[in-house]
Amino acid sequence: MNHFFRALVTAATVALLAACTTTAQFSSNPPGAEVVYLDKVIGVTPFQYDVQDQFGWFSVYEFKATRAGHKPKVLSFAERTPLDHNNVVPKAIHFELEADAKK
Repeated sequence: MNHFFRALVTAATVALLAACTTTAQFSSNPPGAEVVYLDKVIGVTPFQYDVQDQFGWFSVYEFKATRAGHKPKVLSFAERTPLDHNNVVPKAIHFELEADAKK
């Protein structure tokens, strides 16, 4: 019975951790923008990335896109309630980048 209980707890833990990830598709206009999340470059658009839950109430997920010749763009997604941890980060994140007037 002890072995069964351990297997059950392990399966529940794996399921919980899997549920705490959102796979998001990142894109930008124009493409080729570098995206930073938690002070780390996570890719160049277009790309797909697994965003892990931050495990905190009212967490904020902030993504910054930069591309040469364009103004940086920041998109933020925030939990509004302690129960709002699912579906905070959308499955598709798109950056519309404006050309930088300074050259």
